[in-house]
Amino acid sequence: MLFARLSFLLNKEFMAASFDYKIRVNYVDTDKMGVVHNSNYFRYFEIGRVELMRHLGVSYKTIEDNGIMMPLIEQYAKYIKPAYFDEELIIRVSLEQMPSVKIRFDYKIIRKNNSDKEEVLCEGYNLLAFISEKTRKPHQCPEWIKEKLQEIL
Repeated sequence: MLFARLSFLLNKEFMAASFDYKIRVNYVDTDKMGVVHNSNYFRYFEIGRVELMRHLGVSYKTIEDNGIMMPLIEQYAKYIKPAYFDEELIIRVSLEQMPSVKIRFDYKIIRKNNSDKEEVLCEGYNLLAFISEKTRKPHQCPEWIKEKLQEIL
């Protein structure tokens, strides 16, 4: 089950914005041992990215309605510790630079331990391109998206 509680953090020192979104691990996300299957971390990345964009007022539906598509061109995950069924996790999504024809999102999947200290379970990134729906060729990030991102970067 997804939690609707959103929080937004801005790190002025590094000119990076990060966004936290909470989820709970569902049974379907786990293997027989109750451990989150590695492929689900990429789903968690996407959930965080979509929610960040929605929070900024830039939905994927609006982007696509404007003739722009954003295919995934690269992604990476480093698995550090396992997550388990029914745990509450934080998906932390970070943006560190303004997009051009590509946009990079960095991720940390976090669990709070009994002392309320954050433990990083997985970290990674993905890179998406902006392309024209009509030509399927690279396209600069639309100005209206940059304007929304300038508010946080």
